[in-house]
Amino acid sequence: MAARPSNVKAMKGLAAGLLVSLAWSAPLLAQERDRSLQRIGLALQQQSPIARGIGPVESASPIRLGIFTLVSPALRGEIVRVSVPIGELVTQAFKGVAAANLKRQEAAARLRAEAAVKQFAKQH
Repeated sequence: MAARPSNVKAMKGLAAGLLVSLAWSAPLLAQERDRSLQRIGLALQQQSPIARGIGPVESASPIRLGIFTLVSPALRGEIVRVSVPIGELVTQAFKGVAAANLKRQEAAARLRAEAAVKQFAKQH
């Protein structure tokens, strides 16, 4: 079933119109994005009028909540800083795996020793 020449012409016209509209709108979208980035940058550089004179609390001691430690904020805009001891957690995991391997090896050695003793008792 062949396409009609009028349908092909209409499809080519639609495709051309779509390409032209995309080509014209791309620079406008880029300009809008740049303007919004400029506004965000300016807003971040301006000091906040709401909380003038209020600085981070230096005397607050860290609070432990399970494996997390809540530390006082260090940068502007932070409310709380959470510290997670990744190194300690990884070390504990490796120690746990090593302990499990040791228990498994000891149990296997105990079974081999018992089997060897039974084998020796059968022979004598």
